[in-house]
Amino acid sequence: MSPLVQTVRGLLGYTIWADRTVLDALKRVGAEDLTRETGTSFGSLLGTMAHILGSEQLWLSRFLGVPLSQLPGVEDFQTLDALLASYEDFWPQLELFLASLLADQLDQEFVWTNSRGETHSAPFRQVLLHFVNHATYHRGQVVSLLRQLGHEPPHTDLVYYRGGL
Repeated sequence: MSPLVQTVRGLLGYTIWADRTVLDALKRVGAEDLTRETGTSFGSLLGTMAHILGSEQLWLSRFLGVPLSQLPGVEDFQTLDALLASYEDFWPQLELFLASLLADQLDQEFVWTNSRGETHSAPFRQVLLHFVNHATYHRGQVVSLLRQLGHEPPHTDLVYYRGGL
């Protein structure tokens, strides 16, 4: 297997691990803090995690050639239990996708249409890196919100996934 495929598979595996790690931490947070308006882009802890999942679902649907018509959001996952169940349904799909990745796919041009009807293209490896980076960015927001709300945030840096520190 090529080193690039190994790296991309590892980063997608990291995304699943980090999502699980954050969701496990959210199980210890009361419903009031989960839905508390924080003034952030997606309103609350629950809203931010719903955005991450919705984005991951949207991108995977594009990768599989069956794009969703809209970005799922907090209205689709209104409770932590609903969000957890949806992640549990999603992860096997992502795992199957990452297991099927081939080296020649990573250099191919990937074309997609965004929610505004605009068509874009980029090498597939860059789109996959965006997928991982986007989730990492928003999980960082969740970690900050947890800390600000007085909760112990989890460690989700890549180095923890790799077993270091």
